[in-house]
This record gives sequence, structure tokens and C-alpha cells, in this order.
Amino acid sequence: MTKGAIVTAAGVMLLIGGGGTLAVWNVEQNAQAGTVASGDLNLVAEAGVWTVAGVNGPVTIPDINEYRIVPGDTLTYTQNVDITLDGDNISAALSIENAGGVNTDFDNGTFTTSAVALTKDGEPVENPLSENDDVTDAVASVTFDFLPATDGRDSVDATYDFSAVAFKLVQIAPADPVEP
Repeated sequence: MTKGAIVTAAGVMLLIGGGGTLAVWNVEQNAQAGTVASGDLNLVAEAGVWTVAGVNGPVTIPDINEYRIVPGDTLTYTQNVDITLDGDNISAALSIENAGGVNTDFDNGTFTTSAVALTKDGEPVENPLSENDDVTDAVASVTFDFLPATDGRDSVDATYDFSAVAFKLVQIAPADPVEP
């Protein structure tokens, strides 16, 4: 009797597991959901220019590696940029990356960095940016100040390596979707 039950159970398992004669109905219908395309976020920058603030306006620094900064100097780094923001619900912020310098010898608190300024045709561009902003042929700049209140001989013969400083464009996660 036990052998008969085992053989019967094995036969049922083969029918169920092997696809045997048990069948179920199913149907598939195309949802016609359409397609979606991704947008674009891009930052293209030309070669930059260094200037130092002067009494009669900024003075171009031909080679930043040769310039010897002193307390009270304000250096400005400027680059022409083209920013692409293509999407129905996109915004992004332009910032400065590695503004603290690399291998800096400056004493803490004697050297400061500003936020990024963005202009187009001499007019300020609001940052963060949205898809509707025209940011082609714009100018991004950041200033570095050697504070005039530097005490005694703080930061004498110090170096501040700007080689890793970069403008960075980062998408801001949308709070609410915008209806196209």
C-alpha cells in the first residue's frame, strides 16, 4: 500500500512539475505605453583667465604659477562656459570644486573663496539653473582672497595649489514633477 502511494505521488508530481496535461489560460495585450527619451546635462568650459583686483580694475595675470600673492590681494578665476540643461523637470547648481586648494601651506583663516558667480552679457544669471535659462556663452567666476588682516608673518612663502579647482554642475533632484 505504501509503495502504491509513493508511485501515485510521484506520478502526480511529474504531471504538475513536468508541465504534463495541466494547463492554465493566459493572454497578453500590448499596452501601447509609448517611449521616453532622456534629457541632457552638460558643462563645457573654455580656458580660464586669472586676474588680480587693482585700483583701476582687474589686471590679467599671464601665469598664475609665477604670481606672488600678498595680504589684501583678490584673485579671480574666470571661464567662459556653455551649460546644457535639457529635460522637462531639470535644474542644476553650478559650484566650485576643490576650492580649498591642494597641498596648501596657507594658515587657516587667511585665505577665503567666494561662491561661483555666473553672468551672461554682463547680467547675473540665477544659480541654481533651470531648463529655461539660456546659459550658452556665459561667464563663470570665483574669487580667492588673501585676507588683509593676516597677522605677522602668517603664510609667508606659502603655496596654494589651484590645479584641482574646477567648476562643477550638479543636477538638483526635482521636488515635484512639472507637467510638460
